[in-house]
Amino acid sequence: MKAIRSYSMQFEADLGRIALEGAGIPATVVGIGTGMEGGVGGVRLLVPDDRVEAALKVLEDLEQRS
Repeated sequence: MKAIRSYSMQFEADLGRIALEGAGIPATVVGIGTGMEGGVGGVRLLVPDDRVEAALKVLEDLEQRS
């Protein structure tokens, strides 16, 4: 698994994870958090190594639509 993005808030990472999973790309959110905060290191969005390029494209498209 490779971290492709870091977020300061858990819900931001979860939105990315949901978009990726909707596109058929497995994704995991990891990090130390309390409630909605990501803690000092934030939270990271991870995808399988062989899906990094596709995942970045999905997130880029999502950000352009926002």
